[in-house]
Amino acid sequence: MDVRLTIDGHEAKAPKDMSLLDVVRRVGGEIPALCHHEGIAPIAACRLCLVEVRRPGRGEAVLTTSCDYPVSEGLEVVTASPRIRRHRAMNLQLLLPYAPDAPALHEIAESLGVTAPLFAPVTGAPLPGCILCELCVRVCAALGYHALAAIGRGDHKRVGPPFGRSVATACVGCGACHEVCPTGCIAMEDTATTRRIWGRELELFTCRRCGKPFTTVAHRTVMVARGDIPAESCDLCETCRSRDYARRLAPVR
Repeated sequence: MDVRLTIDGHEAKAPKDMSLLDVVRRVGGEIPALCHHEGIAPIAACRLCLVEVRRPGRGEAVLTTSCDYPVSEGLEVVTASPRIRRHRAMNLQLLLPYAPDAPALHEIAESLGVTAPLFAPVTGAPLPGCILCELCVRVCAALGYHALAAIGRGDHKRVGPPFGRSVATACVGCGACHEVCPTGCIAMEDTATTRRIWGRELELFTCRRCGKPFTTVAHRTVMVARGDIPAESCDLCETCRSRDYARRLAPVR
């Protein structure tokens, strides 16, 4: 069921309980967020998606993260105000020491008018450039591999292989964690025949049609076993699968 709400003075409709961040982005609004992905449950880690919301019958608007805030009937939302920008800027300052060279952080800093970091860069981090958004952990879990975990708390928190291991033994090398990482701190190195990631060196599998390496043998084995996609498609790269799909949709002459 859809509900009506107001976003920056404009009326909008959205499915009840959809996240406010997703709704704003759906209607073309801009809210920064580094720890968010539509297909993964939110944890509001980066705290950059702050907005002001006012429920019907309530007086003062409250500041809240939008990625984990469900929309409801009559909600009034402000996505940009001096108060919001001030708090977003400070939250960004808390992230910058962990990834001072990350383009994604610099882009947000520019939009917020942050010209210089307040804090010194963090040194000696187990995974340099990691802002602890946990996107890698969550996408790995969502795909059913559970090769990564968030370990420790506070200043000692880190992400990586669970149980203090140096190698993610359950990793199949799908590369999803590398793709979603907002700071690009997860190294994935491909050669002509192998992929190295999280301490593992995995054999690459080549497309049977074009010969291009597109995944690992381990990942393909899991896809075939699960039936995630038709077995005949597991041997084709995304480009060749797309061509097959387009060919099937093409009208017969």
